[in-house]
Amino acid sequence: MQVVAAVRGFMARRPILGNMVVYGTLYSGAEFMQQTFNNKIMVPEGSPPKPYETDTLARYAFMGTCVFPHVLYHAYKFLDSKFVGKSLNVVLPKLAVDALIVTPINLTLFYVGMSALERKEDLLEEWRKKIIPTFVTASVFWVPASLINFRFLPPQARVVFVGSCQVIWVSILCWFKRQEF
Repeated sequence: MQVVAAVRGFMARRPILGNMVVYGTLYSGAEFMQQTFNNKIMVPEGSPPKPYETDTLARYAFMGTCVFPHVLYHAYKFLDSKFVGKSLNVVLPKLAVDALIVTPINLTLFYVGMSALERKEDLLEEWRKKIIPTFVTASVFWVPASLINFRFLPPQARVVFVGSCQVIWVSILCWFKRQEF
């Protein structure tokens, strides 16, 4: 219980730093789990396991620590200031803004940011190919998660909740990232 109280106190005093640590750990942890599954567990029989792609892990760690916690913290702070309360009349417009504005921004940051970190020449190529199927999948995943987030959680828990959902979502993004469209 003292650990939980200490974490809550830290998150209350330093929400952005706390979100960076938690979100970055969960975000890069999802890629680590994806690589473990793909490169260590699902290797063909008789084949050696593949090493971890540390450069890829570093890209996910950077995006999950330095980009998304800031975007989400400020987006949720803005949404909470404009849509005050937890009634459905308040939550539904908040869900719409989150799904139709915040999600496309985050997906664009993901694809363009990862392309920049990968030093690709055409930073928008992957975005153009994958944004629509990723957005549809994101809507199916995030609208219910955001309903829980906005309706039942206190504001200081929002980014951590989203970070926890990211363990699943980033695994989905990793899958999209590995696909050829």
